[in-house]
Amino acid sequence: MTLLEILENGLFALGQVLRFPVMGLLWVCVASALFMAGSCLVEFLSRQRERHGFDLNRWLIGGPVLDSTAERRKALPAELRGLLLEVEKGKDNLGDGGLEHTVMKREESVRSTVNPSRTLVKVGPSLGLLGTLIPMGTSLASLAAGNLEAMAGQMIVAFTTTIIGLACGTMAYIVAVVRQSWVNQTVREQRYLAERIASELARGA
Repeated sequence: MTLLEILENGLFALGQVLRFPVMGLLWVCVASALFMAGSCLVEFLSRQRERHGFDLNRWLIGGPVLDSTAERRKALPAELRGLLLEVEKGKDNLGDGGLEHTVMKREESVRSTVNPSRTLVKVGPSLGLLGTLIPMGTSLASLAAGNLEAMAGQMIVAFTTTIIGLACGTMAYIVAVVRQSWVNQTVREQRYLAERIASELARGA
């Protein structure tokens, strides 16, 4: 056996070793995609209930932001209430960029909610492709040996993993698009609210 044949056989064996973790990770992708879709649906229903009839401009007309009553704050969505609470906790450190730092920290927290779905958009199809190519090697080996039944079984596995990987990526992409629209809305409202808070602090000073 030549050195080239040894290397080729070693790579083939390595590809077969990767088969188990790839299949396991594909199941993880399936579970993750279903969990993301479920949590996205729950958040959608929560946002619909929380933001029903809410308008930030109309809320701001009702009075100052920092000295707003507890009853008035209940009308704010959870993200904006969280920003207002964090601003009030660090009220003494809002100067010299403190308010901007607080807003940026909240923005990073909001934007991070999209990262898992964005990751799955790329990982799902990649694992599906790996799950396709690995059985294809075994299928071709079975064809060379004249075992058509084994070849057909491996081809079924190969095409199934492609379908699963693409389905997970598609579901994750839809979740990412929906969540990104929510993130954009939240970031826009947080910045607007922060500008009003900065104006009130400037007037107070």
